[in-house]
Amino acid sequence: MELYSIDWSPWVRKVRIAAIERGNDSNIKLIPADIGFADKTLKIIESNLSTLNPSGRVPTLITEDGQSIYDSTVIVHYLDNIGKEIPIIPKDNNKKITCLKINALVDEVIDSLRHISLENRREENTRLPDWLEALDKKIRRGIEVIESNIDFLSSPNTKVLNLADISTIILIGTIRRNPSSQYNIFSDELNDWYKEMNVRGSVSETIPPSL
Repeated sequence: MELYSIDWSPWVRKVRIAAIERGNDSNIKLIPADIGFADKTLKIIESNLSTLNPSGRVPTLITEDGQSIYDSTVIVHYLDNIGKEIPIIPKDNNKKITCLKINALVDEVIDSLRHISLENRREENTRLPDWLEALDKKIRRGIEVIESNIDFLSSPNTKVLNLADISTIILIGTIRRNPSSQYNIFSDELNDWYKEMNVRGSVSETIPPSL
């Protein structure tokens, strides 16, 4: 299998952690993708990835039979059906729904962080303060909800991380990628949990580069 990726993408990291936890990582070759925006501009970089994924985004997984699978959560679903390890997405319906909710919320928060970054690339007099304020509130609400679900997260010595664990890890990692981020506002309890999780191979091996 081939995984089109960029090393700083939180969504690629979600898939990579899941693959390691499921024992599928040795069967996946990482393919660097040149996507996004040109440095310090809003000009989109042209890429042939769009021939495999209409959105032109990572992660995009090419399976052994040539099928193209995209969206990080869809890829995790696919990996959950390979091998015999405990699934990343729990079979128990209540746990599954909670995992998917936290995952969806984290995706929204990370997307809001991305939009803030893009908006701040614009000339200051053309930025939309109401839009920035709305994004800020969404991020802070999301973090509050994740904090309220801390008892749902697995212990650091759990056999296989679930989707809620992985999503929380990539959110904290994304925010900490920028040491000056105003959103590094997690509780001591959640920070301690993250610190313990960082010693797991799947987490330590996928830490993205700093800004």
